[in-house]
Amino acid sequence: MSWITRFLSRRPRTALVVMLATGAVMASGIFRLSFDSSLKTLTPRDDPALILHKVVQETFGDQEIGVVAILVDDAYTPEVLQSLRRLTDRIGALAGIDRAMSLTTVKDPVRDVLNPPPLIPKGPITAETARTVRERVSVNPIYSPHLVATDGRAVAINVFFAKGRSDEDEPAIDAAILEAIDSYDGPGEVYYAGMSHIRVRSTEMMREDLARFLPLSLLCMMGVLWLAFRSFRATLLPLFSIAFGVSILLGLMGWFNAPITLTTLVLPSLLLVIGGSYSVHVTVAVLESGESDDCGLQAVLHRVGLPIMISALTTAVGFGALALHPIPAISRLGKFAVLGIAVLAVGALYGLSLLFFALPRREAARDARRAGRIENESDRLDWLDRALERAADFSVVRRRWIFAVAAAVVVFGVMGAARLEVDTDLLSSFRRGSDVRLAHKAITERLAGPNPVSIVISGPEPGHFKSIVALRRVEDFQAFIDDLDEIDSSISLLDYLDLLDRGLQSSAEGLVVNDKGELVEAPPPKSFWDDPAQLATVLDLVALSPGTFAGVVDPEFRRLRITARTAVSGSRDTARLVDSIQTYAEVIFPRGVFVDVTGNLVVVSTVADKVLSGQVQSVALAFLVIFAVLSIQFLSLRVGLAAMIPNVLPLLLFFGVMGLAGIELNLGTSIIAAVALGIAVDDTIHYMTTLNRVVKTSRSQRAALRTTMRLVGRPVVATSITLTAGFLVMLISRFGLITTFGWLSAMTMMVALTTNIFVLPAVLATVPVISVWDLVAFQLGPSPNKTIRLFQGLGALSVRLVVLLGRVRSFAADEPIMRRGDHGEEMYLVLQGTAEVRAEDGRVLAGLGRGDVVGEMGLLRRTVRSADVVASDAVEVLVIDEDFLRRLRVLYPRFASRFFLNIARILSDRLEQANERAQQAREPPAAIPRG
Repeated sequence: MSWITRFLSRRPRTALVVMLATGAVMASGIFRLSFDSSLKTLTPRDDPALILHKVVQETFGDQEIGVVAILVDDAYTPEVLQSLRRLTDRIGALAGIDRAMSLTTVKDPVRDVLNPPPLIPKGPITAETARTVRERVSVNPIYSPHLVATDGRAVAINVFFAKGRSDEDEPAIDAAILEAIDSYDGPGEVYYAGMSHIRVRSTEMMREDLARFLPLSLLCMMGVLWLAFRSFRATLLPLFSIAFGVSILLGLMGWFNAPITLTTLVLPSLLLVIGGSYSVHVTVAVLESGESDDCGLQAVLHRVGLPIMISALTTAVGFGALALHPIPAISRLGKFAVLGIAVLAVGALYGLSLLFFALPRREAARDARRAGRIENESDRLDWLDRALERAADFSVVRRRWIFAVAAAVVVFGVMGAARLEVDTDLLSSFRRGSDVRLAHKAITERLAGPNPVSIVISGPEPGHFKSIVALRRVEDFQAFIDDLDEIDSSISLLDYLDLLDRGLQSSAEGLVVNDKGELVEAPPPKSFWDDPAQLATVLDLVALSPGTFAGVVDPEFRRLRITARTAVSGSRDTARLVDSIQTYAEVIFPRGVFVDVTGNLVVVSTVADKVLSGQVQSVALAFLVIFAVLSIQFLSLRVGLAAMIPNVLPLLLFFGVMGLAGIELNLGTSIIAAVALGIAVDDTIHYMTTLNRVVKTSRSQRAALRTTMRLVGRPVVATSITLTAGFLVMLISRFGLITTFGWLSAMTMMVALTTNIFVLPAVLATVPVISVWDLVAFQLGPSPNKTIRLFQGLGALSVRLVVLLGRVRSFAADEPIMRRGDHGEEMYLVLQGTAEVRAEDGRVLAGLGRGDVVGEMGLLRRTVRSADVVASDAVEVLVIDEDFLRRLRVLYPRFASRFFLNIARILSDRLEQANERAQQAREPPAAIPRG
């Protein structure tokens, strides 16, 4: 990253222009952005439930309908029926509509099976006509409650859509239907419901929400930035950087033809506040930098580069875990969130820094003055610093209390999670008072529920359902379905066979000639259920009009469909309904007959299993990867685990609140845990990174915790409040699912702030936080491969890896490192401090400092030590023994050869120095002990 920093420092304006131009091209795709609320966003293409649904649609036709309901006091009046006729005709004539079916358009086959007349004749509708219709409906149960309420207080128009309509056609068709409804001038209240209408309304509401979320989120960011910096430039430049980054993401979604869905609707606002947290840290670093432009840019990038990149990585991991989710809509959210986080992190780190430093120098000078003023006025927030420091002290001193509260949270979370239930209810995505839910409630209270469910029964061979035995089983099965509480009504081939049979019976009424040639009254006609011989005649009528009955039976009479209408909308209730139907089917039908239950409602209900499995998978993956990142950063599994504790507690509280409050795990709430884990750990990383630097120069761990809290406390609080405000913006959504997502996420963020202020210091007061990697770097000092002979020829990274294989020991002043006469098997490399080689009489024979080696002959020959080595002040040495050399040779053979060569050179130099001293004096001078 250093070469990037140097390039940006040399040509900041050029780099800024290139970044802005590239970003503008990417952001231009925003004009291609679309919205999608269809079923395909919830299920993968190879989902068995979706495949079955498509096969049934191809065989029997699409069962999706729209229901227009008119609630009246009495449906059987001329005014109501005449108004119903006008509205039915108007809707039926619309483009994209195959037909509109109501009492005014259906036939009455009971009167004439071969040429059935309309239930309501053409011409004016009189009181007599209305009375006749009431009578005919009473003897034709197929009309109720599909087209008229059983108590006559509502009528319905079932809208069948034309084949081949596309998703792009739906808004125009829906608008035309609503326009026709608005023109209704008859008695009663009119409501419209159906999956198509829900999809269109969802898309419209998503557009409205997005148009409100973005400006409000930007206003929240503006307020936080202004309160934090009291500078127009420090407010507007970060704001521009964040907005530009989100625009780039939306543009990329447009270029990739990735529409906004119900789950990705929250993404732009979410990324605004996440990008805001990065921008706050960059802006603080810029305003505190008092150096020249070039050096200042490098200082800023050096200070916040690593924490922001690691924070972006962990946040991306939280979202990235969702990219593997089995539900396409959530998976898409994860993928584009990762892309957005990368754009915003790079934009904040490089783009925002360049925006500051590429300004004219007078502006930079003004910023310096502004930074000074902020420093001078910082006493306004001194109370916050003092409060945070007291919180850190309290957490350290009373950490047992903190741990007890944390344990209680764990118990609460586990208890709540045990009661958590999964439910994907598209209807509950809307607010309780929304027009969609009001229409659904009005229709289901008086008419058949608007949600159709297909029960397909497949026989073992063609013609199976021409058998009276098979049809009797279907009759019993349909009776069972009708008796279920969740089912309002059902229609199948049997209902049409009964109508046709009754039509044949009515044509046989009257006088007949008996065997004696006398005219007598015809005997009461028998149903084909009583006289199976009549079944063939009825079936022949069906076979003559295969198109008319294509929705209930296939041409081969091998498969038939029962269409049940229900008011059920949730996945949990749907799954229970499907299980009841399947269980009874296994009892009543013989081997070789199969029953499948499908429909849009059933397909959506299968998402529930994917929600639960995806929740477990995403949270577990996010936890493991973030834990691994933190452990690698600090080279300690213990420190990595300690860092995860304050970020797991908010998730447990989140699950506990959901479970005990009866809030279901659904498409919205299922993504909170992984997202919150990735976001909340951001503050932990900044805290621990700062602590890792501070603890090296602090007198104690407690003092380091206080100092760290003072340094990062304000940005942590500011970013947490920003994130919370961003989530609270979602409370204005017209989707109940999004508002629940918003307040639960906001709660989780505030809990995460609390745990970072209280739990994290308590944990870190118990666990040493400085990483072995950084400790080694601190102990080795600058350029160890150039200043320490033992490491010459190795790279800086190689030196750290080599040192990590050994043991570092510390000695206080006047403490012996080696004693004369002891058996030696180790060699020591002085890393810090100084030591003296002393003779038996106490004379100082030689001084040792950083980089000097002593005791090498003990390592190589296991000799007796020939002199004392005593620490002059605090000394740290690297202990090198045979075990160290063996591990070095096995793990890093290339490093080992250079290391052994350096030892040989040191020994060679020692021997040469000893020879020179021997030549200069008769008596060999005292030398640094070799053993």
